[in-house]
Amino acid sequence: MIKKIYTLTFLILAAGLGISACSSSRPTSSQATPGQPDVANGEEIYFTGIDQNGNHIKYTGGPNFGGMMMGSYLTCASCHGPDAHGGLHVMHMQVMDAPPIYYDALNEMKAEDTNTTPQPGGYTLQDFRMEVVDGKDVGGETLDTDMPRWQTSDEDLAAVFAFLKTITE
Repeated sequence: MIKKIYTLTFLILAAGLGISACSSSRPTSSQATPGQPDVANGEEIYFTGIDQNGNHIKYTGGPNFGGMMMGSYLTCASCHGPDAHGGLHVMHMQVMDAPPIYYDALNEMKAEDTNTTPQPGGYTLQDFRMEVVDGKDVGGETLDTDMPRWQTSDEDLAAVFAFLKTITE
């Protein structure tokens, strides 16, 4: 548990300082397959909140860190963790429980929300957009305000979604 807290703290600090918390040995976006989402770009966005042009991806809402981390800036990993398995966070006497967002977990959550059996490919990019951009779950319910509403391009959203598909239990 302590290791997870230190990892999360490092990622939040790294994002707030504009430092990449990711390994430099990862593939670069120049190695992406034409016409396919750029998984390496999605990974970079997940960990840093910065697009391939070096711009912070803007958002509204999100958990209140109280500005404590030297101008902290949220990333997906800030809440959902480096392995996208989510977790419980306690900050400023508030508790936030971020769900896992690796692909199989998203697919299972969709099945639960829609009261169906999980189907291969059941959770779609459109479902992901509804949650990440619109702030609604697949059942149409508004998500908690701890979930930021990201203002991202279609290309970057697809890249993050493609990256999440590479993460397993």
